[in-house]
This record gives sequence, structure tokens and C-alpha cells, in this order.
Amino acid sequence: MLCTGDYEPEWFPKFEEIFDIERKGFSLGDGSSMIVLKGEELVECLAGKEICIIGYDAVTEDIIKKSADVKLLLSVRDGPEENIDIDACTAAGIPVISSAGRCAVSVAEFTFLLMLMLARPMVPVIEKIRSEGWTKQNSPSLRSMYAHQSTELYNKNLGIIGFGRNAKSLSVLANAFHMQVNAYDPYVSEEVMDSFHVKKMDLDQVVKTADYVIVLARLTPDTEGILSRELIFSMKPTASIVNTGRARLVDGEAILDALEQQVIKSAALDVHTPEPLGALSENRIYQIPEDRLIITSHAAGVTKERSWHQYHLLYKQLLEYFQGNIPEGCVNKQVFDTPQFKERGGKYFGIR
Repeated sequence: MLCTGDYEPEWFPKFEEIFDIERKGFSLGDGSSMIVLKGEELVECLAGKEICIIGYDAVTEDIIKKSADVKLLLSVRDGPEENIDIDACTAAGIPVISSAGRCAVSVAEFTFLLMLMLARPMVPVIEKIRSEGWTKQNSPSLRSMYAHQSTELYNKNLGIIGFGRNAKSLSVLANAFHMQVNAYDPYVSEEVMDSFHVKKMDLDQVVKTADYVIVLARLTPDTEGILSRELIFSMKPTASIVNTGRARLVDGEAILDALEQQVIKSAALDVHTPEPLGALSENRIYQIPEDRLIITSHAAGVTKERSWHQYHLLYKQLLEYFQGNIPEGCVNKQVFDTPQFKERGGKYFGIR
């Protein structure tokens, strides 16, 4: 086995009971930088490897064609299509299994944290206390900041675009705060949403009625730009936007325009175009005051526990695969019906 995903000391010994593992790329790092293998370097690492835990390396059609030994790919990502050519893998008879759900807790908690920070002026208050102290002189102004800028989440409308794993976890947190949760997702039934105490709505209804619009859809050609300028400018003036999904799901310039023109109250953006954003002089996003715009650095899914979750999911699904069961996280289940699978990936399917 080749592993280019981040190293998890608790789970790797379990994999090593089954495989000889060679660690390369991001797996050898300390997590502080994203190390990816490219082109021929990745091909060389894949030579002689039958199963690979892929991190963030680009697995192209050309790499698949040059890596004849590979029979199964395990992706540490929720969305392996972002760096793996799924169609090429299917054509070659290689199943791709993802760790979908690894960020369901971390993204939901981070998203809810951003909502709380938008509801209460925590950032400016904390900075004021740190720079000035809490004194008799500034105590009235601090209280005024709380009094005029704080709102409760209780009974507010939460509008979620995309109702996948992360959104489901978020809805549970919102229900605990007694928020009214509405969601748009054409691929999720009303019955499923009802089971999470969520009301299924059309996209424009979700956006126009929301106090907080949360974007958590999967990025596809159909969802790119789903939160459009028109929808953003149709929101309530007291509403806020939180994007912890993907930057291309929203019209980023329209969000900044809406903030500058007082069309919406506030926003919190964890994903951006480009990433990183660059120096202060290079992006207008920094000009919007921090009490109206919270900027974070694509961090919603990053926790100490994330790598534990991803390897737990991959290990469980790998054993299911060996037992002849198609894992839930397999993103190209159609591969099992191809003759190429019988000659390649099928050699490990059901061996136990």
C-alpha cells in the first residue's frame, strides 16, 4: 500500500497488519504544509502498489494508465472527485472509496461557531478588552456594543443550501438552539428532512426567509454559483451568510457588494477565491470591517480528530470490501458491473 494522506498513529498499525505501507508526500509531513506528488513522481510511487490511500495528489487519467498495479483507491477526502479522475478509474476497473463524513462534526461545529460570532460582537469586544483592558472608562462602551449588536439564535430561521452529512450535523445543533431550520436540496426527500426536524423548501424560499444562509452543497457544474447575486440581494437586511462549503458555490463579489451597500447585515467566509487571499493591499475583502465580515482560512474541517475519523471510515470500508460488500463511500459503484473490474479491482473484492 502507498499512503499520501496525513499520518494517523492510532490507525496505521491496523493497516500495517494487512499491508506493507510506504508513506510519501503529505503522509511524511507534520501537517503544517500541503505536500502533493505530481506527474511522474506520483507514477513512480505507485509502481508496485496495489492499494493507495490518496491525499491531495492529482490522480489524472494519464497517471491511471501508467499505474497498472493499482487495484483500489482510498481517498481521505469527502469529495475525491476534486483530485481524482473518477471516470478514468471506472474505465480502468478501479473502485474509489472516500472517507465521506470525516468532517461532519468539525464543519458543523465550526459553522455554528461562526453563526454565534456573527450573532454576538465577540471579535471587536475581545480585541478592545485586550488593547484597552476593561476599565471604568470603557465599560459603558463595551456594554453598548453588546446591547446594540447582540442577537439570539433562538427562534431564528436557518436556511441551509445542500443537505448532506455536514448539513445534517449542523441541523442537529440548530435544533438544540431552537432555531427554525429550512433547507434546499433536490436530491434529499422531504421525509429525510422531516426526520431531522427540517422543512424542505425551494431555493429562493430558503434564502429569502433566512436569518442565516449556510452554504454546504457539493460543488458540481449544477451548484457552482448557486448562491447568486440575485439571491444575495433578495435576502433580508438583517440576514447573514456563512460559507464553509466551497468558494465557487457563491458569488463572492456579490457578497462583498451586499456588505458594502448594507444589503445584508454580515457574513462569515471560510473559503475564498483565490486561496490564500494575499496581502492586505491585494484584496478588497480586508476593507470590510470585522464586525460585519469574519474571515477564516479554509479551516472548518481541520481538527485533531479529523484524521482519526477519516481512517476509521476507510478501514471499516476496506474490510467491507474484502468481505465482498460494496462500501457506502464508494463513489463509482458502476465499476462493479464492468469487465475491467473483474480483471483489476475485483481481485481483492470478497477475498475474505
